[in-house]
Amino acid sequence: MTVIIKPKEVEVSREVDVLVVGGGPAGLGAAVSAARTGASTLLLEKRGFLGGNITACYVETCNWFLAGTQFSTHGLYAEIEDAYRIEYGRSHDLREGSRRFSADYLRIFLDEFLEKEGVQVILHSFVNDVVMDGERIQAVIIQTKQGPMAVSAKVVIDATGDGDVAVAAGVPYRQGRDTDGYCQPGTLNFRVAGVDTHYLLDNGDKLKEIGKKFEKEYLSGRTGLDCKRKDLPFGRLTRAGVISYINYPCSYMIDPTSNVDLSRGEIECRAYIKQFLNYMRNNFRGFEDIELASIAPEIGFRDSRRIEGKYCLTHQDIEAGKRFDDAICVFPRMYDMLSPDGNMLGDGRLEGEGYKGHIMVHLGPDDDRTFQVPYRCLVPVKTDNLLVAGRCISSSHVAESGIRAIFACMLTGQAAGVAAGLSVQAKVVPAGVNIAQVRGTLEKQGVRI
Repeated sequence: MTVIIKPKEVEVSREVDVLVVGGGPAGLGAAVSAARTGASTLLLEKRGFLGGNITACYVETCNWFLAGTQFSTHGLYAEIEDAYRIEYGRSHDLREGSRRFSADYLRIFLDEFLEKEGVQVILHSFVNDVVMDGERIQAVIIQTKQGPMAVSAKVVIDATGDGDVAVAAGVPYRQGRDTDGYCQPGTLNFRVAGVDTHYLLDNGDKLKEIGKKFEKEYLSGRTGLDCKRKDLPFGRLTRAGVISYINYPCSYMIDPTSNVDLSRGEIECRAYIKQFLNYMRNNFRGFEDIELASIAPEIGFRDSRRIEGKYCLTHQDIEAGKRFDDAICVFPRMYDMLSPDGNMLGDGRLEGEGYKGHIMVHLGPDDDRTFQVPYRCLVPVKTDNLLVAGRCISSSHVAESGIRAIFACMLTGQAAGVAAGLSVQAKVVPAGVNIAQVRGTLEKQGVRI
């Protein structure tokens, strides 16, 4: 059975130079950098707050893989991190190591930051449809409780993480592994309160010890837990006895773009949380009196659709340290792929390519290998006035696990925003923008190329 949806006439409520869809790290980078070129910029976000996976999924530890390496953050991410640090310090965190945001403080910070930058923001704006004029996006359609709204822009940037705008515009894409389409699992982080902070920090960070012990218990088959997950990352630990996130419950072999699969994943992970709370109370010293403080607003994903762009970045490019004339950023060589099919027996090596368990490769203290991302990965093969930023840029599945990091997403977003603003100035399509000018502008904004 099929039904016919009648066409509707929708008034264009806003017209801007640059429209950014998605308020996560990529969208933030795109919106701020576009506004800094002088372009009128509107940012649409489906949730009621900005920050993407950091704030919606409690991914507060963004750059753990940089600890002890020669590489540091740069560009807009470093600027935001430093400004946040001045206002909110360590976010009440008593643990040493990576700089961690507070998801809640960051929501407030980003509201104020984007207002200062002159970016217009409309929240609660879910976009999954466009109106095309040939190969140009004439308008983007926002689905609202009052009915559809239309927004028009000279250049549109898809920073949805799932390539929603690009797919609606007819851009070809790939998703997950080549053989079966499986993506990395979805994870539903959660917070607990009531831990014994004094004990957990007495003579070192015992949360790290708990994580190592848990992995051994899981691999030996002694936990009795239903969730397939051996590693156990913890977030901030505060004087109030709060652990700001526990990155544990995973749902495997689900499609991040299917509302049916998303529903299954959310429900499955909440059941894992209930089971794991009791496990922690009975097996982790210092957790005897914990209570569930909150569950992240939504399940978070590590990969989804990847658009077909003018160039597809591969892990072979990364391994070769390939250099590009149109490079728009440099990033440390790393791969972080949780097993798409739940295989926990892998050794973390790149050679498995996601078919033999997880991949976990990152820089050591004496390793300075980096890779570049070419601008062409942000330019779709179709649609004249569209750019894509974040995890859904044009790449292979393994390479995506190296560019999905929050910091990398903001870098590609920053490049897309600069390119969009400059293309508006020059009255050319994004594919025809002066790449030397884009690169020069990015370098002035602190991006290392």
